[in-house]
Amino acid sequence: MELLQSKLETKRAGRTGFKRKRYWIPILVLVLITGFVGIGAQLTPKITIFLLKSGFELASADKNSNEAVIAEGVTRVADVPYADDGRNDSTLDIYYPSVTSEPLPVVLWVHGGGWVLGDKADITNYAVQLAKQGYVVVSMNYALAPDTKYPTPVVQTNQALTYVKNHASEFQGDPKKIFLAGNSAGAQIASQTAAVVTNPSLAKLMNITPTTQPEELRGVLLFCGPYNLSTVAETGFPLIRTFLWSYTGVKTFEEYPRLDEMSTVFQATTEYPPAFITSGNDDPLTSQSIELAQVLKRLDVDAETLFFSNSSEKLGHDYQFDLETEAGQQAMHSAVRFLQEYSR
Repeated sequence: MELLQSKLETKRAGRTGFKRKRYWIPILVLVLITGFVGIGAQLTPKITIFLLKSGFELASADKNSNEAVIAEGVTRVADVPYADDGRNDSTLDIYYPSVTSEPLPVVLWVHGGGWVLGDKADITNYAVQLAKQGYVVVSMNYALAPDTKYPTPVVQTNQALTYVKNHASEFQGDPKKIFLAGNSAGAQIASQTAAVVTNPSLAKLMNITPTTQPEELRGVLLFCGPYNLSTVAETGFPLIRTFLWSYTGVKTFEEYPRLDEMSTVFQATTEYPPAFITSGNDDPLTSQSIELAQVLKRLDVDAETLFFSNSSEKLGHDYQFDLETEAGQQAMHSAVRFLQEYSR
């Protein structure tokens, strides 16, 4: 299987890795500033997120050099409303092979950004590479904290699943072969949504009616996410307390009464779909991925993992987006192999 058809395409796809590295620039700057003046724990979410967004704008100054590249043979349909006529950030981008002879599996991707940042366009180059492998990739937006709180993104992901199921054939997708995927906070949202689809008790508790049947959700692909929110602060992930304060509305988020509901390690059942779980060996959240994989295996759920524990290379958060690296390409190969196996 050929991941990248030319050196030029490899370089272009690798720009997603550059974008991934930019995520750390404003975070690290903010951590240093607030830590130096001793006010990091006192900043309100709105102020902190404003500073983060300002940092991202500065880090994105060279915007033209980082524009997404749509490869030949891949069609993109952008800004499609999936609910509420697109209000409240309810839009998605769709990528699919321009020529295909049969309906293709669909991957619905939830972007990362600590529940407070990010955009569906962030994974454009990655989505193009997956589409070239013979998949329909749907990248969704959702309302961000602190302006919108939990559980809105989970509700929206269920709405996006409904759209995919009802309209898959319009973009050459197979509505009976759907995968959920996500990175970072998006992996948490995707993993929880998969639990909603396969755990009727959780769906009832959250007052969500899944329209996707468990057998139609063929699997989940989870990259570098948090899955036990009662212990995630112990990982030391930068600004995790501010992120979850923003998302839950509770400063001491461990006291949030719905925290177990948000934690996939507590909500997965024996009906949970097969999972591909990966995280870098230098990512503070890797322990969360390992815990989820262990939980799923105890439930006898198929769980494939990629953790690089024996690698000498340090692979940080969202390492998979840098397709110029061996690890990034290995993650892509493993993800595609997972998709192939559970699309049969």
